[in-house]
Amino acid sequence: MKLAATTDLLIPDSDDLILAVHRACERGLAGLAVSVTPESPFHMGNLKPGELPFLKDARHHKLDVMCLYGLTLFGREPEAEKSYLKKAVCFSHAVGSELVSLRVGIKPGEAPLEVIKEIVADGADFAEDLNVCLGIEPRRDTAIDSVASALDLIDSIDSTHLGLVYDPALHSFSDEKMPVNAAEVIKSYLLMIVLSPSDERNVEETHKALTFLHKAGFEDYVLCNAEGHAAHHMCEAVEEFAGLKAYLNEIGKEERFTSC
Repeated sequence: MKLAATTDLLIPDSDDLILAVHRACERGLAGLAVSVTPESPFHMGNLKPGELPFLKDARHHKLDVMCLYGLTLFGREPEAEKSYLKKAVCFSHAVGSELVSLRVGIKPGEAPLEVIKEIVADGADFAEDLNVCLGIEPRRDTAIDSVASALDLIDSIDSTHLGLVYDPALHSFSDEKMPVNAAEVIKSYLLMIVLSPSDERNVEETHKALTFLHKAGFEDYVLCNAEGHAAHHMCEAVEEFAGLKAYLNEIGKEERFTSC
């Protein structure tokens, strides 16, 4: 598994993507995700691949720009959001990324899920032509608030370029306790693991989830998410990077040892 972080975590309260690249390299990360959540200083209007010098730095340091993260759909203006999503797919393709991570920013009952399904299906068709995947990320207090609801949406759309972005800290410690076989259930859908900030109560369970998913064959990106980290707590985030890197390395060593 490879470790990455969102730009919001690397450069809180800043929009300097070159600085984000340098901080990712300093922390030994393999990739970064350009965060385009509603709270982020970045948005599709100011992300233009030909005008982003950070790409040269990222490629020089062999740092992957591994996804656009947190693109949020509200379902209020379907045609505008279809265009918005296609622009995100084009940007992702242009910077060499193969993933756009999606959220649904509406609460249950605020808009028909059929509208969201229509937007996502249209985007997935477009993304397939550019070999980009769309990942649905469940979030609390939204219309897609569980792994089950995310999988229902994915299964209702016939696309090989649509999958799941999974946060074990969000779901392992609520009503969705993650049994050993949960990794088997989601592994064919899984595009990326995203980790919310940890604490002493859930570090062990999160590590268990990572181990299960690794054993199920997931070897792609684990993304550290900024939400929940205050800017002045960056030192805590750095400690988490170090702890996660060590743990992921141990998973890899264990696998190599047991395969000998």
